[in-house]
Amino acid sequence: MTATGSAHADLELSRFGPIGLVVVQSTSLCNLDCDYCYLPDRQKRRVFDLELLPLLLQRILESPFCGPQLSLVWHAGEPLTLPCSYYDEATAIIERCVQEFTGGAVVIEQHVQTNGTLINNDWCDCFQRNGIVVGVSVDGPAAIHDAHRRFRNGNASHHLTMRGIEALKRHGIPCHVIAVVTAAAMEQPESMYRFFRDNGITSVGFNVEEQEGVHTSSSMQGSEQEERYRQFLTRF
Repeated sequence: MTATGSAHADLELSRFGPIGLVVVQSTSLCNLDCDYCYLPDRQKRRVFDLELLPLLLQRILESPFCGPQLSLVWHAGEPLTLPCSYYDEATAIIERCVQEFTGGAVVIEQHVQTNGTLINNDWCDCFQRNGIVVGVSVDGPAAIHDAHRRFRNGNASHHLTMRGIEALKRHGIPCHVIAVVTAAAMEQPESMYRFFRDNGITSVGFNVEEQEGVHTSSSMQGSEQEERYRQFLTRF
């Protein structure tokens, strides 16, 4: 047994695994400039080299911590600023690696978290042929969303995000939504609820605006915000 194998034998694997989620930043580039984003260099087009994907997958799939199902999430930056062919190639690599390293024993499901502004028929076809689960970032009604989620030229993005969601609906592709909650948004739980209900969005997750990375100040700072957030969730 190798030193690594001996170390693994001494671990209680249930305490450290299974690995069920891997987040991969396919590109640093984002076409939006959300004022609460924590990532630097969002205007720079750095791309994850897919030649590295087999090594990443091998490390995970051969790990004693790997479970029978794994979600690989393309997230951070805007994944859809890359071409559909990038994810076609990624899917082929993933399928090959699952067979090579596990004999097909592990199921990898791809997800993408997108701002939705670039979704069109071609992207819907890409999601379907690659079995990609779609998450869209939308903060609620236009007034709440566009207060923070704008293009670099200052233009609003809400109408384009909703256009993308409508494209998903036409293709029968379900999506879940992530909404960032700010202090201002907490004042409008009923408005946010009606927006999601009226647009047929039934899977919603809230991310609280955080002080993180290059976002050095949050409207959610302060001990009093915990109680306000609790009230927001109750009313929502």
